[in-house]
Amino acid sequence: MGATTIKDIRKEVKKNIDFADDKTVKMIYAMLEVEQHEDEWSDPAFIAEMDRRTKEYESGKIKTFSLEEMEANARKAYKARKK
Repeated sequence: MGATTIKDIRKEVKKNIDFADDKTVKMIYAMLEVEQHEDEWSDPAFIAEMDRRTKEYESGKIKTFSLEEMEANARKAYKARKK
């Protein structure tokens, strides 16, 4: 990229995004979503909520389900819906 600045890149992206094919737009969107989720881990409120939930789990205050239990419950609910 050489001497291209972020400002120049932004202009180029904005100019071309409306003409990009669907696959490219979806890839860009997916990258933006990933970046958004990474930012959550730097949010003090998000960290505090995760800490609170972890403490509840570790203390036994809340009921949790294993992956196997969740899968079994989902299968049971699905079969019940089919009847």
